[in-house]
Amino acid sequence: MKSRENREGIFGWLKFRGYSIEKILYISQRVSGVGILVFLITHILNVGLIYATTGILWEPPGLIGKAILIILGVIVIFHSLNGIRLTLVEYGFLVGKPIRAVYPYRMTTLSGKQRLAIYLVTTVFVILMYFWTMVAFHLLGW
Repeated sequence: MKSRENREGIFGWLKFRGYSIEKILYISQRVSGVGILVFLITHILNVGLIYATTGILWEPPGLIGKAILIILGVIVIFHSLNGIRLTLVEYGFLVGKPIRAVYPYRMTTLSGKQRLAIYLVTTVFVILMYFWTMVAFHLLGW
């Protein structure tokens, strides 16, 4: 019998149909990490190459620069909060006691403390995003 190849590759991350909220948060964590990495690389190149040679710090003009600042805030806040939740799960603080596997099997990964942590992360994210947008709009002169 022929083995099934992984034809989706990295784009397999972006298929949300049939996934639980835990899987969607996992995918969002990966995507936000890549976004932060892209920003850091472009920022280091901007400061290291352009500013060091010309003495002028280039910033994206107008609406593009403001949108990048707001999107970066969204990405960093989400990545930080979800990272704290994942760290607590990884070290076992949000994982309950194991139960015996008896047929019919029940999914217990999102019960109790983990479900509460997801709700808490989502609530704190919405609250911080409200304050971030208010501060960003004020600082950006909107």
